[in-house]
Amino acid sequence: MAPFFLSCDWGTTSFRLRCIQSDSGQCLGQWHQPIGVKAFHLKHASCSKQERDMAFGSFLQEACDNLLEQQPDKLDLVQVILSGMTTSTIGWMDLPYAKIPFPLDGSAAITHQLEGITPKGHPLAFTLISGVCSEDEMMRGEETELIGLFSMACHSHLASQCLALLPGTHCKHIQILKDAITGIQTFMTGECLESLSQHSILAANTDMATLWEQGFQWQESAQEKAFEEGVARAQNHNLLGSLFQARTRGVLHQLAPSVNIWFLAGLLVGEEWKSIKEQYPEDLPILLAAGNKFSHLYRHAAHLMDVNNPIHVVQPEAMELASVAGHMKFL
Repeated sequence: MAPFFLSCDWGTTSFRLRCIQSDSGQCLGQWHQPIGVKAFHLKHASCSKQERDMAFGSFLQEACDNLLEQQPDKLDLVQVILSGMTTSTIGWMDLPYAKIPFPLDGSAAITHQLEGITPKGHPLAFTLISGVCSEDEMMRGEETELIGLFSMACHSHLASQCLALLPGTHCKHIQILKDAITGIQTFMTGECLESLSQHSILAANTDMATLWEQGFQWQESAQEKAFEEGVARAQNHNLLGSLFQARTRGVLHQLAPSVNIWFLAGLLVGEEWKSIKEQYPEDLPILLAAGNKFSHLYRHAAHLMDVNNPIHVVQPEAMELASVAGHMKFL
């Protein structure tokens, strides 16, 4: 086995490439860019398919150079494992989805091999990992994170049965049974929060920039209270009948947009927990794979809504390397 490989997780909204030591999983270096597959695709939307494919390949090869030039060992061939939106209709290559039930050892994954060479002459062998779908749902990238998470001893006992909750732009609620993914449900929580707060009538009364600047951590009691009020509203009312409250709170009660955005966040996160309470028994364990950014929000909302399910929280350092651990299965 080569001493290291490159691990790429290219999602809808961000790009991350890591150099990983093959035997230990230690990260030797990383390169992160805020350009996701969606933005990259839109940037090249007017190009032909061939030109767009070349742009994807060139971007990845240049990114690989940024890490490989930092490594003292020069390899004859560098393995690059990619998951996420690279294999989607807006990505580098549109691969078919693997079907559920999908074993958590990755044995049913659909992959594709490509070769390349960086501008500085490093030969590359790309392995693209496709996503997973049911009859009416789909995901790309989260399946690789789950392969990694359930390969860790601290989470492996939950592979017999649990609900895995992965917050993000498109939050995934993933049913796990007998060491396999058996069901998928998507909540557009992150995208709705961004779209409603920037491109709807709620934009005048909600400031999305506040959440990013604060790292999704409230910094004053009024923000925490607004989040809690949003969760409470979700518990007792339907979503469509509650969204306009984000405007009336700002207009009638003069709540600042930097505070009121937390009400909208609480409303959307609370909607997820309400759905879980309605669909699943209270004794079903939940694996909250939220990392450091969203974990406290989902845990606090669960407490406010009296969620009685056993909740197992993935630690930030484990979530950070979930995709890497999954990629190591494909070496």
